[in-house]
Amino acid sequence: MQITILLTMYIGYAGFMLCLNTLIASSVEMIQDPAVELDKESFGQLMSWHSAGAIAGKLVTGIGADLIGGRRMFLLALSLTALANVGFAFCSSFLFMGIWNFLGQFFKAGGWPAMTKIVGVWYPPRRYGQVWSIISTSSRVGTIAATFLLGFLLSLISWRAVFVFSAVLTGGIVVAAYFFLKESPKSAGLPPLEKDSSDSTEPTSERHRLDELSLGQACIAFTRSGRFWLIGFGIFFLTILMDFINFIPIYLADTLKVDGGRAAMAAAAFPSGMFAALIATSFTYDRLSRRQLVWTLGGLLVLSILSVVVLWNLPRLPIATPLRLYTAMVVIFIMGFAISPAYYVPMSVFAIAFGGKHSGFLVSAIDIFGYSGALLFNFFGGSIAQNYGWPAFLSGLLTIATLACLCMTGFLTLDYRA
Repeated sequence: MQITILLTMYIGYAGFMLCLNTLIASSVEMIQDPAVELDKESFGQLMSWHSAGAIAGKLVTGIGADLIGGRRMFLLALSLTALANVGFAFCSSFLFMGIWNFLGQFFKAGGWPAMTKIVGVWYPPRRYGQVWSIISTSSRVGTIAATFLLGFLLSLISWRAVFVFSAVLTGGIVVAAYFFLKESPKSAGLPPLEKDSSDSTEPTSERHRLDELSLGQACIAFTRSGRFWLIGFGIFFLTILMDFINFIPIYLADTLKVDGGRAAMAAAAFPSGMFAALIATSFTYDRLSRRQLVWTLGGLLVLSILSVVVLWNLPRLPIATPLRLYTAMVVIFIMGFAISPAYYVPMSVFAIAFGGKHSGFLVSAIDIFGYSGALLFNFFGGSIAQNYGWPAFLSGLLTIATLACLCMTGFLTLDYRA
């Protein structure tokens, strides 16, 4: 049954990401559509609505998942995310596009806290790293499917029809999840999950030390933790690096002079790198000591810094023009590979172990750091690219990559010492 639950969450979260990435895959076509009147600056502002919706959604859905349970929140969030894509498809004004984009991200925000509750009751702590690594690959599968499948569809149908297509496909996933996703072993007619002595989590008793606290008291406990602040700001900067994918098709089209379809498909290198890294992480994360995680994840984040340096200097590298697109894809693949393990897994493992019954809210609170960074990046990033060019954009991204490395390494060090 654990495999069924994992597979259902996997496919369901891929549906979330399919809806999310429909806008990114369609970005070039939308900018080229005279009826829409978008440019790089206004596209960045549109994506800032996206981030604002995610922040508002995390405030509501994190608490909601703790109150109504993971299954209900997962099904509700996935259904409404699909409906928001339909609403976006019929918009022409920037204002209504922003509103529907806001709503889509508001609803999507419920996916991760819902899964946090489900994982906490269905899997033992010794498998958290493996389970979260596998689930995280679903976001990359959704992104890869969006960039390839939707990039191909954009050559056949309008970008509006592509939004409807992704919504209908996600609706089918909701129907399947309704029958296969169970709230807990008890709801599936199975005995409760048994803990064994090999499970190493922070609480040593059956009741978590925060389970008797109200949400307000738990928040005070969170804010007194240095690990909470370090992982919060680490996710703040890592989410900005992750949101670089929003601009990759436009960056490739501008810098390498390729059409929108090729740029969208080439952008799949980023989620492909993330997918490969998360597959490797699923086999290794739980086998590494916390000290080894400091060096492993810290080293990968240094590699992400070097990737940004190469992209910054790509137009000046002595590479033949036909090879520049392939070179960019390799570097973008490496960048995705380097970022994803630190972005996805430590936050989720920490939230379950440290948050107890408030784990849904804790993972949402950490995510709010990330989406706050994404909001600022998308709003100002598009303006910087539009008015100052891609070199200025990438120089700022280099600073962000360095700060992400410092914060996450600091968190992992404190986690090891704890």
